Amino acid sequence: MIFLGCDGGSTKTEWLLVDHTGQVLAHRIFPGCNFAFWGEDGFRDLMVRSVQTLLADSGITSQQITSAMLSLTVYGEVPGTEEFFPQVMQSILPDCPLQFSNDSGAGWCGSLAGRPGINIVAGTGSVAYGQDSAGNASRVGGWSLFFADEGSCSWVARQLITEFVKQSDGRRPRSAIYEEVRSALGITKDLYVSGYLQTEVRNNSALLAQLQPVALRAARRGDTSALDIYRRAAAELAETAVAIRCKLDFPVEVPVRVSYSGGLFHAGEIILQPFRKEMEQNGFTIEPPLYSPVIGATALAAERFISPAALDDLLANAAQAL
Repeated sequence: MIFLGCDGGSTKTEWLLVDHTGQVLAHRIFPGCNFAFWGEDGFRDLMVRSVQTLLADSGITSQQITSAMLSLTVYGEVPGTEEFFPQVMQSILPDCPLQFSNDSGAGWCGSLAGRPGINIVAGTGSVAYGQDSAGNASRVGGWSLFFADEGSCSWVARQLITEFVKQSDGRRPRSAIYEEVRSALGITKDLYVSGYLQTEVRNNSALLAQLQPVALRAARRGDTSALDIYRRAAAELAETAVAIRCKLDFPVEVPVRVSYSGGLFHAGEIILQPFRKEMEQNGFTIEPPLYSPVIGATALAAERFISPAALDDLLANAAQAL
């Protein structure tokens, strides 16, 4: 048996092809596949190129794939995606049994190995997804890079720019944030930040999240305003977990397990320290992610075909190979 997993987000589209033991047959990473950015033609072209490359790497045909799970951003969010995505992928992978979910499901399955609990994704955007022991599921967040997705890299960048403009105006004292933003954008005039946002970022919203490391550099210099941005991000993320716990049926006597994934957590203790504090104060148990989202998507593809013990072996072997 051969299983295909795809974790398709705004920043990258990662594919994994394994056999039933977890031996990796092919693994590839391509640009993000956000349908809202690419449109129908761009999305289709990316998927065609990705799958053709993956199959060429492995030397197998689509007919040999037992099951595939494609966990894709904006699936179920943008009208028509629940019909268009299967149509496109079935034309690329004929005779291959396909399943689809939002990419939040892959993050949860990978981080907790499919066990009950909640996963918080804070990458380009942010979303929380959880399942209880009865299989009931709930999702919170993931509404918009520009107006919501609190606690994400994009949200951190928005707070960074807000702080920068206030410091530029003299509404707040200038700090490392002011210096780091000017340096990162290579500007000689503060108002050029406005031009960058209205041209570059407006045309490519992924660039907004790429400003998060600028806030991180300021935070590592001890900038109190930057550190406060990460503290507030942690509080926003904790709020999503609380909302999911209220919607699902978790045992009240046992703290709910919460894991995490996404680029914001690459900031290390700058975000993890306030994140742990917020989660523990709200009665959660924090667990580092066991596996990546693409391994989670592969697990979702395989779970109906092999035993739980065999699935655990598949995940462990695939993770070790990657």
